[in-house]
Formats: sequence, C-alpha cells, structure tokens
Amino acid sequence: MAAQARGATPRHDGRGRRGGRRLGLTAAAAVLALTAACTGGSTEASDDGATVLRFTWWGDTSRADRYEEAVALFEDEYPGVDVRTGFASWGDYWTARSTEAAAGGLPDVLQMDLAYLTEYASTGRIAPLDEHLGEAIDVDALPEQLLPAAQVEGETFAIPTSTNTLALQLNTALLGELGVPAPEGDLTWDEYDALLASVAAAGAGREPAVHGSVDYTQIFWLFQVWLGQQGKAMFEDGGFGFTREDLAAWWGRSPALHASDAFLPPERLAQLEGVDALGIGEAAADISWDNFLVRYSEGSASPQLVLLPPPADDPQESGLFLKPSLMLSVGASSAHPEEAAALIDFLTNDPRVGEIFGMSRGVPASTTALDGVEPTGLDAQILEYERALEPRLTSSPPPPVAGFGTLEAAFTTIGQELGYGNLSVEDAVDEWFAEADLVLGG
Repeated sequence: MAAQARGATPRHDGRGRRGGRRLGLTAAAAVLALTAACTGGSTEASDDGATVLRFTWWGDTSRADRYEEAVALFEDEYPGVDVRTGFASWGDYWTARSTEAAAGGLPDVLQMDLAYLTEYASTGRIAPLDEHLGEAIDVDALPEQLLPAAQVEGETFAIPTSTNTLALQLNTALLGELGVPAPEGDLTWDEYDALLASVAAAGAGREPAVHGSVDYTQIFWLFQVWLGQQGKAMFEDGGFGFTREDLAAWWGRSPALHASDAFLPPERLAQLEGVDALGIGEAAADISWDNFLVRYSEGSASPQLVLLPPPADDPQESGLFLKPSLMLSVGASSAHPEEAAALIDFLTNDPRVGEIFGMSRGVPASTTALDGVEPTGLDAQILEYERALEPRLTSSPPPPVAGFGTLEAAFTTIGQELGYGNLSVEDAVDEWFAEADLVLGG
C-alpha cells in the first residue's frame, strides 16, 4: 500500500478488477526491473525496498478516490514500485508546483494542463517523453491529432489522458419550476443572456435566490471559443490574434447581466467558497467543460442537467474544439523516469482505469481505456455530446505559449474586479493588456 501524502484520501479496494493484464505491461515490467537494478543506491526506496514514485494532481476528493483506486491497481502490477500521492485544488496545486520547481524537486509524475505546458517544458521543469513513446508509453491508441497538443518545439512533454470541450449545462427541471421556457434549439448570445435574466427575475423570491449563471465572461477558454466564432484566434504569429475592441465587446456583456442579477453576485460566489452554484441549485445554467457534468450532478441539489452547445450567433461557426482535458508529465529531476513512464502508460491506457474514471476526467483519449467504459447515465450523456459535436468543431485549441497560465489567471482576476464593479470595461481591458504585455515580453 502506498504511503499517503498529506491531503490524499485513503485508498480503498476498487471496482474494475475485471479484465487481464495488457500485453504491453509485461515488457514494461522488464524495463522497470532492469532500471531498478542499474540505478543501485541512487534509487529512492521505501522501507520494504520498493522504488518510490511521487504523483500529484489537482482536483476534488471524487477525483482523488478514483486516482487512489487506479494507483492501487498499478501497484498490484508493479509490486516493486510504491506510489505516494497527493492532490490540491487548482490554484494551490500550481502554487505548490512553482515552489517545488524553484527548488528543483517536482514530483516524478504530475498532472499537467495545456495552459502551463510550454512554461514548464521551456524552462526544463518537465522531461521530454519521446524516448519512452512506443516503449514504456503506448501512444498507438491515442487520436493522431491529439498528441501534437502535448508537444513543444517538436518534443512531447505530456501524454493526454482524456479530452473535453465546453458545453452549456442547463437545469431544465429548475427552469420548469420557475416557469421559464427551456430553449428548443441553438441559442445566440443575446438569447442566452435573455434566458439568464428571465431565470433571475423568476427566482428572485426564492430563499436563497436563483440566478441565471455565474459570470461566464470571466472564463478565458470561453473567450477563445467566442473569438473562434468571430473568425479570430487567441494567439497568432507570436502575438495576439484579437484586439482591445474584441476584449471590450466580450467583457462589455458583463455589467448589464450583473445589474439584473442574471449573474450570481460575486459576494455570494465568495461565500460559497468553491461550491458549485449549479450543483446546489442557486444557478440554472453554466458554461463549462463537459466532464464537469459529473461534478455538478453530484451537488447537494442533485440537478438534472442537459448538455447543449454554447451560444453562437452563427451555428455554423461554433468556435468549439476538443482540448486535452488532463495530461500527465514527468518531472525533469525524477530519478525514476522509466517507472514514471510506466505509471503514465497505465493511467492513460489500461481499460480498468477507464472503467474507474468513466468520463469524470473527460472522454478517455485512449481507445483501450475507452474499451473499459460501459457508458451509462452521466458518462453516456458526455460521450453522446462529444460525438454529436464532432461535425461542429470549427476551431483548434490555442497553441501552448509560455505564460498562458498567468494570462488566464489575470483574465479571471480582472474579470472578477469588473464583476464587483471596481473597474470599468475600458479600465479592465487596459489592465489586462498591460499584464499580458509583461507576460509575453512585449
């Protein structure tokens, strides 16, 4: 049993032990044994002599439970490896990784996001994985067009474990309770805003009040989708593919929606301390990643949600794209790169891991992992949404640029100040572009 890092949940005996060992694991196990023999005293070991791997991720306790179950299966396959785990919320996770990177001690395996990939790859914090591809890490089961999203200057620095895309998640049952007609087809942005305002008007007398949604204008990835709908891109030729006027038009939607209480008031959002307004029934809609359907549906209100494409003024220009929802990387300072690569392969490809996670990480990127999923309920809903959306994908994810995560964080923070009324739209745009110029070295 792996030692538990602070913040990790206890491991439990898991479901999903059906099925046999993947053929590739036998060869990988031999590599691990050889590596352990060759590294001798340089290999960190636990009290029982097992090689120790540190593995960390961001997420909630539900994700932690699933990872612990998957790691237990890995340790069954590799009894000579002891995986020590830990997790944190999104913000705390990247703060901790930055501190570790400065000290030269990132975990052996870490969950990676597209927003931080270039920053961590270009500064030598994570290791290129190309030497492991086709050997310890099987990439044949991954979509051909997905792996380039994990590459920086031609080298592969992460392995996508799943995909997702943005969706309008709508509580139609709550709309019915409020007497607000549910949309029957695609929505334009103005129609969506009108729907949110109608929800707020109908839900004002409730305790607590029901609002349309949280402030969608603060979502950096949704801004990218909106730009795609305008035929523009987030980044272009080493700079931005949009103007100040574009950002002003996007953020300009926010003040009126706050004034009508269509958006959940920021003061109330702060009180919720990370609890999802959609999940507790204080909002009727949210635009977020499709795999969040599982998280939202597990909220205290147990909302019955439908997945719809986000609003678009031209249905033929959705601006949508498939994004690697989660990726896994190896810390550059890892003393156990072969073992780390084997763990990544297992968490990416093993059908039992696919069964454990279902669609909670997004749709499994690996066809072998997807083979382990018998989608029902929410999982089937997510998979059906992505498959139905395939013909409408009209954009590509923005290329990973150094500082993307910082740009995203500044976008959210400044958008929040706009929501509080502390900044005008013009001042918010000026402030974000000033921050962006610093990040990109302009």
